[in-house]
Amino acid sequence: MYRKPLYILGVVVVLMSMLLAACAPQAATTVAPPPATEAPPPTQAPTEPPPPTEPPVEEPAPTEAMPMYEGMKFEAPNCDYGGILKSIEAVDEFTVKFTMCVPDPAFPAKAAFSAFQIYPAEYLDATGGGGDLVEKPIGTGPFMLEAWNRGDDVVLKRFDDYWGDKAKAPTAFFKWSQEGPQKLIELQAGTVDGIDNVAPDDIPTVQGDPNLQLIPRAPFNIFYVGFNNTYPPFDKEEVRQAVSMAIDRARIVNTFYPPGSSVADQFLPEGLLARPDSKWSDFDVTKAKELLTAAGFPNGFKTTLKYRNVFRGYLPEPPIVAQDILPN
Repeated sequence: MYRKPLYILGVVVVLMSMLLAACAPQAATTVAPPPATEAPPPTQAPTEPPPPTEPPVEEPAPTEAMPMYEGMKFEAPNCDYGGILKSIEAVDEFTVKFTMCVPDPAFPAKAAFSAFQIYPAEYLDATGGGGDLVEKPIGTGPFMLEAWNRGDDVVLKRFDDYWGDKAKAPTAFFKWSQEGPQKLIELQAGTVDGIDNVAPDDIPTVQGDPNLQLIPRAPFNIFYVGFNNTYPPFDKEEVRQAVSMAIDRARIVNTFYPPGSSVADQFLPEGLLARPDSKWSDFDVTKAKELLTAAGFPNGFKTTLKYRNVFRGYLPEPPIVAQDILPN
């Protein structure tokens, strides 16, 4: 009988503990944190794809250095020989150096003259610089010489290896005549394609012909009367000045030269190294006579005027102009 109450009490205690356990708030379930991991890398902005690259270019194989230019030089021992050139030197492939004995303002114009063109050294050595240069000239133009009939014509043929624009015509003929009217007749007849240096009297005829065309060009020449200052009486300066003043240059230009011609005030043509402050002697017969008297020729003197009877733009009618130049 004593055990039963203890048993009941034990049951009550167990039930009460269960009840209390059931009524008590449940403890929060603790979840273990995940293992620590490294932070993700920062996000970079998207980049454009690289442009396509060109295939690598192969470097050219190294070449040997060009040999040093070996120029030529011809030099006079001194200037006693009487010329104006002390030396001529080929500085490089495209440069020639001239050393002068005396100043010559007109030398650039002289060096540009066609008669002084530069020839290959091999050609000069082979010909000796003699007659072959006259009979068989060479050059660097689009045509080459085929035939030269002296006194009649020159025949040129196209040079196919020319470095520039090739000539349009396979052949070119050049004829010359001492008479301006004869050239115009051939042009009108159609036996020539064109003429150069139209005679002043023929200019109106060409302008009035619908089948012809007159093409003017800028003057690049000059006509002058030269004196030999070692030949008497031109060895006296007063005589040379007197003759210069006695020639009515303006009247000759206006009478015998084509329209557009002008009286020269210096030796060089207009536009070529011209000096605007240059001034030649004016036409003055009275002053010319005074200079001749001072030189010992009060009654004047006789001389011979020589000229080439060749039709030129700067000398259109040589015989007529020569007769007009002689002072009375």
